[in-house]
Amino acid sequence: MQYIRDIIICDHCQTPNKKLPLQAKEEARCAECGAMLYTSSVGMEWKILSFSFSALVLFVLINIFPIVHIDIAGMEAQLSLIAAIWELFQRGFLFVSFFALLVLEVFPFLLMSFLFAFALFVVSGIEKSAAKTLLLAVSVIRRWSMLDIFFISILVAMIKIYEYAHISFSVSFWALAGFIILEIVLVRIVPIGQLWDMWERRYGVS
Repeated sequence: MQYIRDIIICDHCQTPNKKLPLQAKEEARCAECGAMLYTSSVGMEWKILSFSFSALVLFVLINIFPIVHIDIAGMEAQLSLIAAIWELFQRGFLFVSFFALLVLEVFPFLLMSFLFAFALFVVSGIEKSAAKTLLLAVSVIRRWSMLDIFFISILVAMIKIYEYAHISFSVSFWALAGFIILEIVLVRIVPIGQLWDMWERRYGVS
């Protein structure tokens, strides 16, 4: 969704629509095609606060336990996120390992930490400039969290070896799945424009 001051351009038909304030549980739709433009941001700060905190807890679990345990004809192996990145580094893939560290560890952690801190500031009504800085940072790094791609690659690999290997999933696997669901809700479904609306409404910015 593109925001130009008080004008919102529909992603479906490219029709400009005037942005209007909404009450709780209300949603705005395009006047031309009827596609949903945005929903009310009233009360959303509490959802972001709880979801981002839950995601941080899940992120800790992801890094504590192995994701999967594989047994092929008595040969056992475990896969963990940190171990996979370290293995790339040891094999000489320095750039790839550094990039993986950023998109699989650093950026997901920062994204949820910044969202949690932003929601906490908005709920308490303090640190207006800090909340704005956090939101600017979220706008940038939300594109670089790629744990969902890592999760899909694991599933693809498991399908390929499923017939001749015994695979067991640990709590880290389900924590990863839960983290990705929360990330989709917070980053993919909630437009960044709604977070800005929340900031403007809370701090009285016109």
